[in-house]
Amino acid sequence: MENFSVILTYRLLYQTVQVCKAHGVENVILCPGSRSAPLALSFMRFEGIKHYVIPDERSAAYTALGMARQSKKPVALVCTSGTAALNFAPAVAEAFFSEIPLVVFTADRPAEWLGQADNQAIYQEHIYGKHVKADYVFPTDIQHPDSEWYAIRITNEALNTAMRHPRGPVHVNVPLREPFYLDNEPDFTEIEAKIIKFEQGEKLVPDGIFESLSQYKKVLVVAGTHRPNAKLKQALSEACKGKDIVFFPDITSNLIHTPGSISFAELVIDSISKEEIEEFVPELVISFGGPIVSKTLKNFLKHKNIKAHWHLNGHPASADTFQQLTNILDVNASTFFKGLAAERNTCFNKDYFDSWASLDTKAAQSAKTAIESLPFSEIHAAYEIINSLPSHTVLHLGNSLPVRYASVFPFMNPDIEVYSNRGTSGIDGTVSAAAGQSMVDDRNHILIVGDLGFMYDSNGLWNNYLRDNLKIIVLNNHGGGIFRTLPGARFQKELEEYFAVKQPLNFEHIALQHNCEYIFCNNLDGLKPALDQLLETKGKPAILELEFDKLISIEDVKKMMVRF
Repeated sequence: MENFSVILTYRLLYQTVQVCKAHGVENVILCPGSRSAPLALSFMRFEGIKHYVIPDERSAAYTALGMARQSKKPVALVCTSGTAALNFAPAVAEAFFSEIPLVVFTADRPAEWLGQADNQAIYQEHIYGKHVKADYVFPTDIQHPDSEWYAIRITNEALNTAMRHPRGPVHVNVPLREPFYLDNEPDFTEIEAKIIKFEQGEKLVPDGIFESLSQYKKVLVVAGTHRPNAKLKQALSEACKGKDIVFFPDITSNLIHTPGSISFAELVIDSISKEEIEEFVPELVISFGGPIVSKTLKNFLKHKNIKAHWHLNGHPASADTFQQLTNILDVNASTFFKGLAAERNTCFNKDYFDSWASLDTKAAQSAKTAIESLPFSEIHAAYEIINSLPSHTVLHLGNSLPVRYASVFPFMNPDIEVYSNRGTSGIDGTVSAAAGQSMVDDRNHILIVGDLGFMYDSNGLWNNYLRDNLKIIVLNNHGGGIFRTLPGARFQKELEEYFAVKQPLNFEHIALQHNCEYIFCNNLDGLKPALDQLLETKGKPAILELEFDKLISIEDVKKMMVRF
């Protein structure tokens, strides 16, 4: 005879999955385990949500993050009890600071068995601390109808919370008693779970804001990490060109080379003398989006003579990155700049705009000349790769040097989408996140990653769902190359052993182990044929390893640039 409690468990979990589907969940990643079997099987047997089984929890969570980032929809994650939940933590933190919606379901032992030397039992409630927007705990015993109602209600709340601005991860801990399996599967299809949706309307520009804006003549707009948005790009272009606004797009803003923008901002700032810098300091900074890569730009925007800083699409805890924040506006950037472009009587200092634009053009040409004169090196290779990528490619940039190369020297097609794990800026999860995005999108996804970042997350290739649109370029300088360029670390006697972690490895066997096409190149003449082979590979993912023996830093290139 079927155990009544296990029937109630599966009945509840069927409705839990229904709620997930109703709130936009289309993909779930399941990490194998016993305690989580009722959760996993409920997702696997539910039509309408695609499931992926990935054994490594750390990689699985970053894969889910990539899926959610690409689809702009919440992705569910499921793991068993114990340390499996802790292995989700790096990706949960990245999702929190990158405002990416994940719904993390962790199976758990009943509370009375915690601390009793039971298997796979740790303290899972609030396990992610401040790195989730909210966390919830299912009732352990669900015989009473109120318990089922409560569990469904908090599942709705979790999904609404994950998707409400600012988006982010939520945690649902699910204690489960044995038995975990049904002898005969009941038909739950006639059950309809209660759905509770949070409805949000379009936020309007606050009254009088453009009148306040008109008191400033030198206005600088800076965009941090942001999802691609065609309407925003159009509104910004019209505002920049029509209003003489200086606009700095970060490499991860997906607004690089917007008409009228200053895309080589770091090089321009570096070229301005101390005597001239005051002329370029804005009166007002307007920001939107997430973090920016350039430390040079951050320091410039901390200048004491900046009068005000407005942040768009903000919330009460919006970051004060430049220590100048004066106003947080609850309006999205697209609406704001569309309204500004339509304002007939608002315009800013044309000479200020022209000064920036002139230097931006000169910086781009000077940088191009300097880089093209370099021997085979990481910077030259990154330039050739990014500059040659076709339209509608999705580019993923590893942390440390790859994202910095692209940030300082953004020679690229403006139609290319750019992503990087800049919420926490760690090297973990780079391969997995790119793989996750490529699983739910048909375009080519190109990842440029350093050798340490690639090795650290090589388990991102350990799953059965990789597609041939995933193309990985490994910049192998045999260690953490960024430390060989940093003023402090580079002069320490422990540089190679501790900071750079010098390693002698190549990656052919990793590629073969995971059924990936392997391509190798260590000279400039072979770079274009190798790139062509990478992009043309069909039927399996491809890995291009570029090996370097020359160290040329960003600062070296800046010194080579002609004074402009």
